[in-house]
Amino acid sequence: MKKLNFVGTVFAGLALLAASGCKHRPVAPTPIPGYEQPGNANPNPGTGESLSNVPPTQATTETTPLDYGQYASLFSGPHTEDRDKFKDDTIYFDFDSSTIKPSEESKLQDVAAYFKNNDKLEGLDIEGNCDERGTEKYNLSLGERRALAAREYLVNLGVDPHRLKTITYGASRPVDPGHDESAWKKNRRDEFVLVTPKQ
Repeated sequence: MKKLNFVGTVFAGLALLAASGCKHRPVAPTPIPGYEQPGNANPNPGTGESLSNVPPTQATTETTPLDYGQYASLFSGPHTEDRDKFKDDTIYFDFDSSTIKPSEESKLQDVAAYFKNNDKLEGLDIEGNCDERGTEKYNLSLGERRALAAREYLVNLGVDPHRLKTITYGASRPVDPGHDESAWKKNRRDEFVLVTPKQ
């Protein structure tokens, strides 16, 4: 009888544990200045380009969009986009990383030099991209972190932050449609687009 009660208690405990499940706090991406994240403000990216667990972070709260001042018209009004100006300055990332590699720093220095030596009413869209592996939500978050890393680097080099806007495309805009490392390393990137107001 005692053995039967013990077994019943064990099964009841396991049933209770299974019913409660394993709860994870959603990971919210960092707000992008001047860009409203599509969908839920607090998505759960799950796993993505990373094959390992993503540590939970503090949920972010809504922030006031950056006041772009005299540059606001660049991003909200009619403008032209030059995708060729900084094509050679596209920077690339390691797998599941948003860290700027030393090999890519000279490209960011070229972009920063252009803006520091040019007081025309021009701005820069920084577009974060990922390879195809992982969930859409995770890759959008990773693309965002990559764009924000480049933005922070440029600001530290003296570029006016009001001239910079970040956007993430996740894995939705591959430059190489292949399904191997040679394609993936081309798709883990930040692209820079020169923005000027329409005359």
